Amino acid sequence: MESQHSLASEHVQMTIEWLVPLGQARAMTMALQSLTSDIRAMRGCRACSVSTELANGIIVRYVEEWRTEADLRNHVRSEKFLRLVALIEDATAPPRIEFALASVIRGLEYIAEVRRSLA
Repeated sequence: MESQHSLASEHVQMTIEWLVPLGQARAMTMALQSLTSDIRAMRGCRACSVSTELANGIIVRYVEEWRTEADLRNHVRSEKFLRLVALIEDATAPPRIEFALASVIRGLEYIAEVRRSLA
């Protein structure tokens, strides 16, 4: 069993960055802001934020921080995560997805691995 100290010090973060056409940026950020409210209310969510940067279109950066990897895994299996994926599918180029877990950085394969465990 993990101690309270190890749970408190675990760093778990998901970062997604993708390019959105200028004309779609406002609608995208509004949709993401709505989603962040729902995700912040989920058990184990420490923070959830959206930011944008202008560069040959709009770069959207979406970040979630979770108390534990188990909390993140529960989220990746949720309907709210599928709503996030649906928004990302409108990206101009493939998004950069990074999962910073306690001791390793993972990519897109992490989603497939976690969702495969649903079956």
